[in-house]
Amino acid sequence: MPYPQVHIGPSAAKRTRHFDCWVFRDELLRPPPALTDGELVELIDTQGTFLAYAFYHTRSHIAARVVSTDHRCPVDRDLLAGRLKAAIAKRVDIRDTSAKRLVFSEADGLPGLIVDQYTDYLVLQIRTAGIERWKSTVVELLRDLVHPNGILERSDKEFRGEEGLPVVTQALSGTVPELIRIEEDGLKFVVDPHHGQKTGFYLDQRDTRRWVRDHVEAGARVLDVFAYTGAFGIGAASRGAQALCVEQDEALIALAKENAKLNKVDDRMEFVAGDAFYWLEAKATGHGPRFDWVLLDPPSLAKSKADTLKGRQALHHLLIQALGLLAEDGRLVLSVCTYHLLGLVEEILRIAAEERGLRLRVMGITRQAADHPWILQMPMTRYLMTWMVQRDGPRAA
Repeated sequence: MPYPQVHIGPSAAKRTRHFDCWVFRDELLRPPPALTDGELVELIDTQGTFLAYAFYHTRSHIAARVVSTDHRCPVDRDLLAGRLKAAIAKRVDIRDTSAKRLVFSEADGLPGLIVDQYTDYLVLQIRTAGIERWKSTVVELLRDLVHPNGILERSDKEFRGEEGLPVVTQALSGTVPELIRIEEDGLKFVVDPHHGQKTGFYLDQRDTRRWVRDHVEAGARVLDVFAYTGAFGIGAASRGAQALCVEQDEALIALAKENAKLNKVDDRMEFVAGDAFYWLEAKATGHGPRFDWVLLDPPSLAKSKADTLKGRQALHHLLIQALGLLAEDGRLVLSVCTYHLLGLVEEILRIAAEERGLRLRVMGITRQAADHPWILQMPMTRYLMTWMVQRDGPRAA
């Protein structure tokens, strides 16, 4: 069947040929025909040549999201089945965990679709009007491919608004319990898929959690800031460290305490309910304890490019306080999940260290776990990086 054609400029056409998936509204050459949100269109260059099939949106800043560059393969059940099978197959080697991401949106050729697996249950998010049109087919295919006991939709985020979609949390297949118990590297965690951040657990931090457990020493004093449900602190405590977790949400602290008991480390953990920004500032300016490890994993500090300056200032403020809490030879583990700040973090960290009069030695860098793949030609798929640094002497050393 013929699809509406949308003509795009040379820059967007070049990116599309080189595997980028986004076309912005100001890159459209002429007003497209009357279309509906999520409709499949053909992207056409200035020569009238077919470039790709894409989901179109009438108002979003991202006007088109590429799904297929093969003229013979528009979006249909077969294409979706093939993309889902391929995505699941790529995760077969993710081991030592009962929770992983099965589908990561554009990185798996399914723009706007997130699917996470927690033992025998799936939690999905739909972020685009295009995938919304295919939701029932996606659910049917996931049932056939994975055979979950239940599928929960957690399309309850602000990104739905730009696509003109209502926020929703609902069961799409079977039933999903209020809490699910997962395991990661021998540790046990309770996940709240209905209300938790993201889809219930920070699956993308798996590699960083392993790095911390591999390096932390028994008896070390560990500060886990923005602790969420305690995964970092519990991992450190499982190696004999003493962990203090700071988290603002008391419901999350309750889950963290339950997780600590599950792993029999509650005697080595302390929990503080408070705003991490204010808590750090109060402790850094006092004469309280210093920590061998400070784990800093703040939420996104810049939701858009326009927020970059504000996000930079917030990160600088956090780092000034966190570095002030490091003991001699103490280590800072800084995670940043803000795409617009990733290229600035090293500079921000260096400036903060200079203001504290500290020399820092870089111990390592991790990125989002392998089930959240980063596509080189799609920079937006790289959104999480973690820097591990250690105090290496004062300015005069």
